Amino acid sequence: MKSHTPTIVLHLFSFLILILLAVLPNQVLSRKELQPVLSLKHLEGCRKGQTVKGLHEIKIYLKRFGYANVVANINNYHHEHENDDMFDDVLESEIKAYQLNHNLNVTGELDTRTLEQMMLPRCGVPDIDENGKSSMRWNHYGPNFKFFSGNPKWPPSKYNLTYKFDSDGSASSKIDDQTLRDVCARAFATWAVRTLSHFRFKEAGEGEHADIFIGFRRGAHGDDRPFDGPWGTLAHAFPPTDGILHIDADENWSTDPTSDELDLESAVVHEIGHILGLGHSSDRRAVMFPSIAGGVTRREVGSDDILGIVALYPFGFF
Repeated sequence: MKSHTPTIVLHLFSFLILILLAVLPNQVLSRKELQPVLSLKHLEGCRKGQTVKGLHEIKIYLKRFGYANVVANINNYHHEHENDDMFDDVLESEIKAYQLNHNLNVTGELDTRTLEQMMLPRCGVPDIDENGKSSMRWNHYGPNFKFFSGNPKWPPSKYNLTYKFDSDGSASSKIDDQTLRDVCARAFATWAVRTLSHFRFKEAGEGEHADIFIGFRRGAHGDDRPFDGPWGTLAHAFPPTDGILHIDADENWSTDPTSDELDLESAVVHEIGHILGLGHSSDRRAVMFPSIAGGVTRREVGSDDILGIVALYPFGFF
């Protein structure tokens, strides 16, 4: 006689997901998500076969976020060509991958929307790893979450995670220690409560062990992911079980941002997703989408983020 237990569990799982999707707040994209970039306006419309001053900046940008790994067997290409301004086959392929990942029209050209997206402040974690794996891909008909290569995650023995603060002398001039603590407490609570997972987060006391270390940094700070000053890469974190979360101290951070300020809590919520094992999502409503504009808040874990955590930690809901 067959057991019906697997079927019952599957139905319960599906029911829980439907409830979660129903209770999540709807997130509407603002035009502020697409602020124009005047400094590179002259590159608008560039396409393969052209040579235009400034294209090397696009090549450096794409390499930084993993797009140099899109085309195989070109190990010396970027060393030889990343500082020239030729729009060749390789650059076209990288731009197409970027457009696909960010839910843009895949033209292979530097159209207006592509340039605007590239110049938004963003997370420093690459979209594509050194093996060309774990890339974002826009999916019109299903989830868009992705994991790091190898799907690293916290073991069941480490679902109660502790964290500490260490700004290494580089604290932001606009965010005091208590504000940072309050922001991080809310961000961790967002993941713990909204996903209904059995992760629990607690600030470690003096002399206690910590699994996660959070701090402001400036410029090159020893982890091969240097920050670049205002309005560039905002923060980065490493996959399980490294537990490192760094925030660029030079950004114009705020807890109630105007159009020329960036929301600290949104950045921290995003980076905690990386700490838990999520990569970047192509869903612009997800907190794991890599870019965010000034004055915009994206603090609520979305349906795509929840589906990603459920897939990575499938027994965390029972």
